[in-house]
Amino acid sequence: MENVSGENLGWFWREWFLNNWQLDVAVSGVKYIDDNPAKGALIGIDNLDKMALPVVLEIKTVSGKVSRITLPVEVWSTGSHWDFKYPTTEEIATVTYDPDHVFPDYNTDNNVWRR
Repeated sequence: MENVSGENLGWFWREWFLNNWQLDVAVSGVKYIDDNPAKGALIGIDNLDKMALPVVLEIKTVSGKVSRITLPVEVWSTGSHWDFKYPTTEEIATVTYDPDHVFPDYNTDNNVWRR
């Protein structure tokens, strides 16, 4: 499978077959660059358990604009916290991890950040 996909799938085998790890990802916060939403935002996510999967976030702004961001599983290769820059020009109302509820996240109480 790795030869055909051209990717290292060790994370998949470790988490689903070799260990009994669980997934708990939390949206930890939103900070605006220079405290100005027009300059963009830094969105923080935390992996609170051992399982690592790709990240899907739904971001809604105060005007009602909705967008989705998909981050690869490799964001967790450097640690359990990840900040990324989101190019917004207005305040963010909510950030939701796994908006379609397809990941086996056992604690969904921390999947949504609200302003």
